[in-house]
Amino acid sequence: MKATSDSLEKLKRALREETMPLLSDEELQDLIESSESLDEAIYKGAVIKSENTTLQVSGLSTADTSTYFLRIAALHRPSNTGILRGD
Repeated sequence: MKATSDSLEKLKRALREETMPLLSDEELQDLIESSESLDEAIYKGAVIKSENTTLQVSGLSTADTSTYFLRIAALHRPSNTGILRGD
């Protein structure tokens, strides 16, 4: 898929890059260009962002956002509609 400014903005919104930045614009463009659809790019980006992000310092810890991004990935997971051959 060709990366356009519109597809880049949609990907940024879907991955909440404005409030939880992780990927550069170049990385997001690469995701779009290596995907067949915007849904696939969102899926790949959400899986990348689903790594465990808990931080613990001196007894204080931040919330883990991995399950949130795994839910986003599940919403945009490409379905396999191919035909299986039993050669």
